[in-house]
Amino acid sequence: MRKISLSVAPLVVSVAFLFAGLAGSVGAQEQAKAINIKAGIGSSLTGSSHGMGIAKFKEIIEKETSGRIKVQIFPDGQMGNDQSMMDSLKMGSLDMMVTSTAPIANTTKTFLVFDLPFLFTSEKIADTVLDGPAGQEVLQTLKGTGLIGLVYWENGFRNITNSKRPINTPEDLKGLKIRTMQNPIHLDSFKKWGANPVPLPFNEVFTALEQKVIDGQENPNTLIYDAGFYEAQKYLTITKHFYSPFVLLIGQKTWDKLTPADRTLVQRVAEDTKAYERKVNREFNTKYLDLMVKKGIVLNVLPPAEVEKFKASSKEIYEKFANDIGKDRLDKIMAEIAKVK
Repeated sequence: MRKISLSVAPLVVSVAFLFAGLAGSVGAQEQAKAINIKAGIGSSLTGSSHGMGIAKFKEIIEKETSGRIKVQIFPDGQMGNDQSMMDSLKMGSLDMMVTSTAPIANTTKTFLVFDLPFLFTSEKIADTVLDGPAGQEVLQTLKGTGLIGLVYWENGFRNITNSKRPINTPEDLKGLKIRTMQNPIHLDSFKKWGANPVPLPFNEVFTALEQKVIDGQENPNTLIYDAGFYEAQKYLTITKHFYSPFVLLIGQKTWDKLTPADRTLVQRVAEDTKAYERKVNREFNTKYLDLMVKKGIVLNVLPPAEVEKFKASSKEIYEKFANDIGKDRLDKIMAEIAKVK
């Protein structure tokens, strides 16, 4: 009996550990099936390209995981402005968001490079640089900030609207109160061009325009239309003074909770949506411009000679912010732009 009891005891213990291991494994699998990603954007879900992009991300990842990973989207600034959403990502109370690069520059100054006036002159140049080594290196500067940049989408070329007069020369901007993002290059550029820049969160712009607190604003055509800014503005000038990429961000805390396989999946789906979002944005850019003209906004295009005047007055901006960006990194991006041209 004594021998039997000695042989059975280890067996009982082994079986107990086996069931405990199985229970832990099942528990881990159940936990993996219950991933809920909260994603915020500042604009509408169906009227903006990044709204369509995040909806496509949701569609693909939920389909590929048979609903194991679910994405809940909060559009129209429900989760706050860009800066507050980035803070929420860092804290882990929000998982993903889409934002222009300008607010990210408050976290890492390297992103200021994409705010330099007239840096990109075509979508082809922007795509090549952003997707190339220099653009990817900029994303990597987010390491250690609590944010991870998954991929560049497109916000687009920014144009100026106002309620006072057409903008045909830099002189036409003098004295106009123009809303900009809270970004030092944007503020300095408009000051250099003679305007009075007024930094405001995106979700406060329409009311400020409507109440004549500001004279105008600058955004890509897609956002000007989607936010209804054209309803409170008379003039739209195609200036293309800045090109704004979007960045699909995920919080470091959220990323750390994902398995390696799920991280790979999230990154791949983000990449898969890139071409789609850019295509939608470019289609919306043309479509919405036509619609705004039909609705009565007065359209003019900045003449090439005047574009050169804007560029000439912007050289000091490049020099002023070269050290913040990193002169070597700026030189690398300028070299890649030259190759594409």
